[in-house]
Amino acid sequence: MMSGMSDSPHCTRDIRNLLRAYNLLVATRDDERAIVGRVSRDWLQSEREDWLQLSAINPSVFSTVRGREIICDALLPDLDANPELVDLAPLLSQLPNSEKLINSNSLAKLEPSIAAEILLGVMLVGVQRYGNRRCGCKGLTNDVVAAAMIRDTIGLTDKYSAVLPRNCKTIDMDTIVELFGEGISAHVIEINHHHNDFIDAFENSTTHKLTLPRPYANVIAAIHASQLRIVARAAGDEVFANLDGLKKAEVQRKGFNCDADFPERIWLDLHYSLTKAALALEGVDYGALAEPLEQTLMMSVADALEQPGKRRRLVGRRGKAVYATHNSLPLIESFNASENLNSIATLHVAALEMMQYLERGRRKSACTMLGHSLRIAAVAEKLFGEALEPSFAVTAILHDVVEDGSRPIAGYDQSLNNIKRRFGGPVAAMVAELTDAESSLAAQKKAEATLLCDSLILPEQQYNFDRFTEMEIEPTSIHEPYTLGGIITKIIDTAISEEEGIRDPDVMTSWWRHSGIRIYWSYHVKGKVIRPLLVKLTQEIERYNADKESATSILSEELIEGLRSLISFSLTSSDNYAVQNLAIISDEYGLSGDEREQMIDAFFNASIDHSQFKSEIVDTLLLEQRLKNKIHEGVVPAECYVALYTKSASAHPKPDADTFIKYRAAALERAKIAKRLALDPIVKTDSRAGLAEVVSLYDLRKAA
Repeated sequence: MMSGMSDSPHCTRDIRNLLRAYNLLVATRDDERAIVGRVSRDWLQSEREDWLQLSAINPSVFSTVRGREIICDALLPDLDANPELVDLAPLLSQLPNSEKLINSNSLAKLEPSIAAEILLGVMLVGVQRYGNRRCGCKGLTNDVVAAAMIRDTIGLTDKYSAVLPRNCKTIDMDTIVELFGEGISAHVIEINHHHNDFIDAFENSTTHKLTLPRPYANVIAAIHASQLRIVARAAGDEVFANLDGLKKAEVQRKGFNCDADFPERIWLDLHYSLTKAALALEGVDYGALAEPLEQTLMMSVADALEQPGKRRRLVGRRGKAVYATHNSLPLIESFNASENLNSIATLHVAALEMMQYLERGRRKSACTMLGHSLRIAAVAEKLFGEALEPSFAVTAILHDVVEDGSRPIAGYDQSLNNIKRRFGGPVAAMVAELTDAESSLAAQKKAEATLLCDSLILPEQQYNFDRFTEMEIEPTSIHEPYTLGGIITKIIDTAISEEEGIRDPDVMTSWWRHSGIRIYWSYHVKGKVIRPLLVKLTQEIERYNADKESATSILSEELIEGLRSLISFSLTSSDNYAVQNLAIISDEYGLSGDEREQMIDAFFNASIDHSQFKSEIVDTLLLEQRLKNKIHEGVVPAECYVALYTKSASAHPKPDADTFIKYRAAALERAKIAKRLALDPIVKTDSRAGLAEVVSLYDLRKAA
């Protein structure tokens, strides 16, 4: 894939392990937050992305660094004022009458705990490459780095190992061996052993006597420095003081006092002391780890502990605890990602970029934006194996950072030109391809253009290398087809979004709890992009199989199998999402269990034509009076929330089964693609059993 851009186009063992480590972190720890650890589903639901009235925000939020930035951006859009010097009183007086909306992802939140593991990896790779006076620390291998990142997953539940929570497996050492091999599992054991020794020595004030092997000493130091960094951001953002009632109660049940003048101080002090002791361990590299941290993070935290008012300096777009710390690390300061597209170090830098800009980012599900992007790259590795080019994984991680890291969404000034400066023109061009233009039809038009192409296109064929470095980076034209990397990212991105909806229907709110918007999104929004792309891939696979001698040079047996797995993954995900939507419709109309099963069976039964389906299901089971009864009971807000009615905002939406019937037709077309490509052997589990589990999960979430 995209072999013209690289001297090393294949996914190496080290890169495979890093992507699997990212996936394991998301699977086990994406519901953990800085300081407080694992949080409830109610907490996750309260954080999901939404547009909020500025007037509904707690006024105390606006006295924080981030809050001042928000209110200035919203109420003084034409004045680039210094938020710290603006008189808040006149602005606060405008709030009750303000109709301004802000994205909830711009509000400060406790950072996902996996952010610390990403930062840990960046710190350690910096020591690996630039430690020992820039000669490199050879003993700090990529296996040690991966082991350090996943060390705390032992004993946790892998939520992606099954559909139903009760069937999910617990991570143990056998799982680590299966995923990563004996070498990394041995390092996990060693790291945890040495870390326990360090904690014991710290509690007994004897860390100065502790002697550890040099690679592990650096790991222990990076573990505590990365934890201190995420605690420092929470302290600077004053998150605890501005938690809502639900979160405050949950935090207080864990033993935290949110009402103190500086509630994060005890944890900031503890992690500062731990990090100071860890950085002083014999064997910790000074120039590549201790020095950059002491002159940024440690110095700024010490100031905040001595003078609490200075904790505001920890955060902000150029805050000392985040921006300055990250940019002082050798991997960020010295490594040229733009000239090393397929390096494992570039993957680490991409993950840090995503984490730095989208730490507040939450999706409409229970997933963080960071977790979503890491999972896309990890699924690509699972589907394509060695056929995956690392530069594609970099693009997959970064694909949303421009849209969601922008000032209106996350409060940052992320842009395609920033990506170009950090990662070079090729990556920026591929991210641009996946960045939505202003037109809502852009992705659909690009997919249609892709279907009309003679063959699949590589990024360098689409843009050429001169344009990679000279072009004005912006979202690509609606007339330009997707490249192969763009196709793969789009398909996996949609499947992961469907997966989130399947796993988290209870976290969704308002329109997204009901069949209307979900089926409209699936058929008209994402479907009109994904369907042409799947058809195009199917055609290319069939062409390759029909005449391998004349097949396009970018395809190989390895890549063909990856594309088949990709299509199978997409088809299964869409079918699962459809089943859940049918279960939602069943509730909206008050169907019995037998009637629900009848509807689901008929929906996927190709021997029943659409007129028969409409007669036996739509006109017989989905009756208007049944819906009215559920509206009266409060199960459904109004008819327009349901897939079988128009989405008009008028008081009298009209019955309209057209989209629902087309949605079923799309499901039957998916079955035809599976048959054309003989995909049954690729599907790991029985499809009917899988659909039944989706319904069971929906019932479980609904009951909870």
